Amino acid sequence: MKNFLVLSTLLTIFVSSVEAQTLDEAKTLTLNEQNEAASSMFKQLIAKFPMKGDYWFYYGENLLQSDNADSAKVLYTLGVQNEPSNPLNFIGLGKIAKLDGNQTEADALFAKGLKLADPKNVEVLIRTAEAHISIDKKNLAAAFALLQTAEKLQPKNPEVQILQGDAFLENNDGTSAIKFYEKAKSLDPKSPAATLRLGQLWLRARNIQGKDGEKGALEYYKEAIELSPDFAPAYRALGDLYALAQKFQDAKDNYSKYLQLSKGNISAKRRYAAFMYKTKDYAGAIKQLEELLPIDTSYNINNRLAAYSYFETKVYDKGLVSIEKFFMKQPENKLIASDYAYYGKLLSANGKDSIAVDKLKAAIEKDSLNADLYSDLASIYSKQKKYENAIELYQKKISLGKAISNDYFRMGQSFFQLQQYGKADSSFTKITELQPKLMTGYIWRAKANANLDPDSKLGLAKPFYEKVIELGAVDSVTSVKYKKELTESYRYLGAYYYLVNKDNVNAILYWEKVLAIDPNDQQAIKVLEELKKK
Repeated sequence: MKNFLVLSTLLTIFVSSVEAQTLDEAKTLTLNEQNEAASSMFKQLIAKFPMKGDYWFYYGENLLQSDNADSAKVLYTLGVQNEPSNPLNFIGLGKIAKLDGNQTEADALFAKGLKLADPKNVEVLIRTAEAHISIDKKNLAAAFALLQTAEKLQPKNPEVQILQGDAFLENNDGTSAIKFYEKAKSLDPKSPAATLRLGQLWLRARNIQGKDGEKGALEYYKEAIELSPDFAPAYRALGDLYALAQKFQDAKDNYSKYLQLSKGNISAKRRYAAFMYKTKDYAGAIKQLEELLPIDTSYNINNRLAAYSYFETKVYDKGLVSIEKFFMKQPENKLIASDYAYYGKLLSANGKDSIAVDKLKAAIEKDSLNADLYSDLASIYSKQKKYENAIELYQKKISLGKAISNDYFRMGQSFFQLQQYGKADSSFTKITELQPKLMTGYIWRAKANANLDPDSKLGLAKPFYEKVIELGAVDSVTSVKYKKELTESYRYLGAYYYLVNKDNVNAILYWEKVLAIDPNDQQAIKVLEELKKK
């Protein structure tokens, strides 16, 4: 009997040890962003031990990291139901409430979790502090208090030090953050987590290569990889860094390695698609998204990125389908200005300008400082021949100090269509100031002044047509490129010299230039016949 009890005790210890090892492995997989592999392990643990709340919680954390908050909430709720005395799942539900903007509910859930926990349960303190640091609206004071208590209980816990560094960084105190990250690094020299944090801190400070004797983000990221060559988040961070430095091939190489290490799981594919979009590899993003969309139907951001990427690659019909799917699923309070902007642009590209106007107006309401939105809406108004509306929007963009040459050009064209030639000339003048070697400003100044001086007696258009010739008749290449503009200029000057200056010699010279461009130009042939008779 005694031997049986000893054996039973040993077996219990062994099983508990195996459980702990499996849980630690699953948590490590989550840390390494191998979310699907981690999910598989959590499912096995829950199938065997459904009454253990920890398993439900960490499975929820894994899904939350995968941007699947709805499923995470289900798991936290099941964790509470299966083990009501376990505090961790109340902390998990508090995170969900905080993410949903329900601060009062979140605070109540955090308080309940902390009350249920043993006062020496450092894990509950850590997870609650983490929520206060990482989720808006942040409560750094509460996080610091929880972490200071945790540090007293476990002064050598590196995660406590890392989170204190995170809290200081959120408080814009990078100097203090470094001290805590370095302390975490010294407590666990083989762990890449603190080293990665140091790299992220220096990247935030735009110290990429290192300066003043200090290592920069690049060196820390490489060090994190040396410490743990299978640590996927380091490759993702390095990919982001290279993208920021516009070294896109290096960025893609590291992101491919990240995808490989994370076992190609869905959340990694999502991040990779987002990375491809961010680096403006829209075709690459579409390739990833077209693989994801049929199997990752619950993650609506895929539809957003697909819509954006289709627009950028001019696949407007598919883009409109994607943005409509996205709007159907996305809560209104989570729509952002660019969602409305792309919806509007896709509608316009599909010939639905009247509806597009409403979407672009909504985008401007959400982000009135986004100057490009004014141009987008003004362009639609111009198509609708609502030139006054277009002009008003271009003027708003100018008032923001964000106008470019093309905005002045489009505004000038709108004034031109309204036969307000003086204002059109002022707009085109701005182009010649911003880009003095660009043909566009001069040819349109010429057109505007030709209308201000219809009988050419004042010769208002003359200097601008002459400038067009100066820029366009440089050599045979430019002469072919600006054939249309040169023909118009020669016609004007030919007529001007004949009608105003009574100078047949120069008149013939310019009409012959018209004929040199197009030997079959009937007007030039007839005018030259008349001029040469005189």
